Amino acid sequence: MQSQPKTLTGRILLFLLVVLGPLLRLVGFVLKILYKVFFSWWLTTAFDRRVQAAFASEIREAFPFLFDQYQGKVVPAPRPEAHVPEMTYVCIATINLVFEFSRWRNENYEVRVSPTFAPKDSYDLIDSLRVVEPAGQTMLSPSVDSWRSFAGLLEPRFRLLEAAFNREEFAKTKQKVAQLRLGKVPT
Repeated sequence: MQSQPKTLTGRILLFLLVVLGPLLRLVGFVLKILYKVFFSWWLTTAFDRRVQAAFASEIREAFPFLFDQYQGKVVPAPRPEAHVPEMTYVCIATINLVFEFSRWRNENYEVRVSPTFAPKDSYDLIDSLRVVEPAGQTMLSPSVDSWRSFAGLLEPRFRLLEAAFNREEFAKTKQKVAQLRLGKVPT
């Protein structure tokens, strides 16, 4: 049971909402269908491509050594089915490694690394760097909050990571990362 407005203006406004409400919903429905039929198939794709290009440019700026020293290139994602629609992704492949950078709303940064011969077999970069870090070196921070932080961790350890992810050492590296994830200190 609704109470009636006391003023004439309130009554007129309520009358217009009751009478025009279904018409406005119909117009909204028609506009939504028109957008999906005529615009969404190309506009959404164009927007996604623009976001992807901007993200790749951001990674290129934060990790110039990947492109200059290690011949990095933007490549298609090896596991697009694992991507969450709310996140932004870009994959950079060097000669021996594939890096998958992902971000959620400029606040949640993640980098996964895999060898080029097994691009779908990827691991968290921080865990991988912990495994390849020689004993006695400084411990890595458990969380990184910017691409420049990741770049600062990766650049001096890139060769170690390449060596750990080559064909001969990859099985040992996988085992060490698994042990690390279980809370055991890899040896």
